[in-house]
Amino acid sequence: MCRMIIAAGHINMADVLDDFALMANNRNEQHENNRDREFRHGDGWGIAYLDNGRLQCEKYLKPCYDDPALRRYESLESPLVILHARKGSKGRGGVELVNTHPFAHSGYVFCHNGTVNQELDFDDQFVLQGKTDSEQLFYYLLSGMNGDFSTPYIARKLKAVQHFSGMNGIFSNGRTSFVINWYGPKPKYYTLKYMQTDSCFLLSSEILPHFRKHEWHYLNNRNILKLNTFSRKFTVYSHDLCDVNSEAA
Repeated sequence: MCRMIIAAGHINMADVLDDFALMANNRNEQHENNRDREFRHGDGWGIAYLDNGRLQCEKYLKPCYDDPALRRYESLESPLVILHARKGSKGRGGVELVNTHPFAHSGYVFCHNGTVNQELDFDDQFVLQGKTDSEQLFYYLLSGMNGDFSTPYIARKLKAVQHFSGMNGIFSNGRTSFVINWYGPKPKYYTLKYMQTDSCFLLSSEILPHFRKHEWHYLNNRNILKLNTFSRKFTVYSHDLCDVNSEAA
């Protein structure tokens, strides 16, 4: 159970970080999980960004809303930023850096929202560092890819998984990112939203307060959004790989 953001282009990072912390601290939108209780995402957080064309990934154990380290990134200038705040699924790994997202391997990063309730097979070259289903899902997606970093490949892999509450994710090599909106129950909690301006593309688990004045769009269940970091062109695909929408900022 997590909250995620991906931003491409020129964006006010201080505003994004403020909203990220607010969202993780259960102070933004109402959904199925926080209707009658507090539902903070305080089990660590992480950030991935491009630096001179290479993906950098940094993780922290404190809740992002209580961590002074969050402010280190207020002046970050990067064409791509991915943020993730974790709320660990019960029995799926404690608050440790190895369980914190994003995960990174071989030039790819991945973060996940939801729980996969089955064991996933992956190639022997990948060795679990933590205990999360999210890390397993990352290696499962990487296994057998052989350079086929594409929407059809990802859709085929996801369709083969039968038991899950959510497989929402951000899967990126820095140049191209795939945003997966794929879940079972709880549409308010899992539905991903996005907006664009002339200078940026922004997608989040929740509509962000500093950007509320912009027009936001909602992904449907089993949509996959493909985003080019540098052109900010994106295409939304339905689960049967029909092109739903294609736009450029």
